[in-house]
Amino acid sequence: MTPAEALRRAAALAAQGRFRVEPNPPVGCVLVKGGRVVGEGWHARWGGPHAEVRALKAAGEAAKGATAYVTLEPCGHKGKTPPCADALVRAGVKEVVYARPDPNPVTAGVGPARLAEAGIGVRRAPGGAQATKALLEAYLAHLPNKRPWVIAKWAMTLDGRIASRRGDSRWITSPQARNWAHRVLRGGVDALVVGEGTVRADDPDLSNRVGKGQPLRVVVCGRRPLPRGAKVLRGRQPTLLAVPEHYRTPRGGVEVVRCGTGRRVQVRRLLKALYDRGVRRVLVEGGGDLLGSFFDRKLVDQVCAFVAPKVVGGLGAVNPVAGQGVPRLDDAFELAHAERRELGPDFIVEGYVRR
Repeated sequence: MTPAEALRRAAALAAQGRFRVEPNPPVGCVLVKGGRVVGEGWHARWGGPHAEVRALKAAGEAAKGATAYVTLEPCGHKGKTPPCADALVRAGVKEVVYARPDPNPVTAGVGPARLAEAGIGVRRAPGGAQATKALLEAYLAHLPNKRPWVIAKWAMTLDGRIASRRGDSRWITSPQARNWAHRVLRGGVDALVVGEGTVRADDPDLSNRVGKGQPLRVVVCGRRPLPRGAKVLRGRQPTLLAVPEHYRTPRGGVEVVRCGTGRRVQVRRLLKALYDRGVRRVLVEGGGDLLGSFFDRKLVDQVCAFVAPKVVGGLGAVNPVAGQGVPRLDDAFELAHAERRELGPDFIVEGYVRR
């Protein structure tokens, strides 16, 4: 395998991590020794092993003396996982070729410097930045933002409804789709955000019932206290109430953050409060008013919409995204790198919100 082929393969692997690793960049790694691939990997989920670590694990002892081809320079700092540069040094690779330097000032240049200090050859591939440009569009656009990555999620019928005219919303999608949403979406974020209307209408417990990882439960309140028996106020899973200045908070072990005036929470201030406590990836599940407020303020980075082959109809039925909306179709939010997949009888559409 030639260096150009190895980098193309690494880019194809990296693309498999889209929608699962942000705000980190999708990264792929291929280990080549004696002209053949001995290991490969990609960053598959937020908080999980990086591409280099997965490739090294796949290669085992064969990684010693191999050349690592990576779409982005190996990180040299400890975040949710240890530095990849250290893992490459321990594995004994002889050379690292990367397509693009990391623009993040926290880690830029640290990884390559550590590799060089350990006597490992390290160089940037000519033309690599252009070859991996599409992979890093979302990462580069979000990098200056000092706020979490925001995923907007909803489930709707073919006619765009999230409930009947009487408010019945269980269940729009199939068990397959709901299990996927728990395992992949709720299990892959730091916090799950809903509005008080959703708590009143559905009384959800906002837990991840499939797989690992329990996100922080965040309820955006604004008018009147939540029902005392609400499931979101019970259990061991932590809950945070985002409230305006004069909201009357409930008694008990529920944490409160005041991030609004009058009767409304300012979602930008909420995101800052979450970011300050270490939250980097947020799933906003609605309802429509809450999702609309995030869209109106251009705070949505990714969309995951579930569509069920059902028709509800009715003038009183509810739409998934409310808010002010855009004045013209030319102003509509468009999705970049949109993908569609089937889950049982339903399908989902995912994509980045184009800036």
